[in-house]
Amino acid sequence: MHSVTIPSHPPTISLGLHSLEFSKSRRIAMNGGALCAKSCLSVGNEGPQTKRDAVIIVDHGSRRQESNLMLNEFVSMFKARTSYEIVEPAHMELAEPSIRDAFKLCVQQGAKRIIISPFFLFPGRHWNQDIPALAAEAAEDHSGISYIVTAPLGLHESLVDVVNDRINYCLKHVDGDATECSVCAGTGKCRLYQ
Repeated sequence: MHSVTIPSHPPTISLGLHSLEFSKSRRIAMNGGALCAKSCLSVGNEGPQTKRDAVIIVDHGSRRQESNLMLNEFVSMFKARTSYEIVEPAHMELAEPSIRDAFKLCVQQGAKRIIISPFFLFPGRHWNQDIPALAAEAAEDHSGISYIVTAPLGLHESLVDVVNDRINYCLKHVDGDATECSVCAGTGKCRLYQ
């Protein structure tokens, strides 16, 4: 098991031999909200959960509908491969459903604790400020419901496999040994430029 730990002092993310230091100014104080201070990433698909837990997977949102629909596909895969019964997509901006809408849907399905998982690679302004603020606003409408904003994907060894797989598939496509993947299908972008 690999773990990411963000201790209170000094703020450091530790991943085996590698670590990232963050300034204290990047830590967040929230009124009435919760932001994870410690996150464990594991290769398995089980975590500390209850039947009353719900997951909201949040991406940035796009004006391009095809991009937004990809989040729905990921949410379906996540739900099928984990034991979470309530899993909803949300877009931080530019598209629906919003975090507020997804939060409400989770509560309507019986959730008592909501896990908001940013579908972002690294911590940045959206994780530090925007998503926690939007989550806090959504929670105001639902007293008695607790929530947490988890860490983004970060530096996880499994991402190396994902990136390597994508590279290998694209190279097979440009060599004529594979069709376009679902991301590139119809765009003509997966080609060798000279």
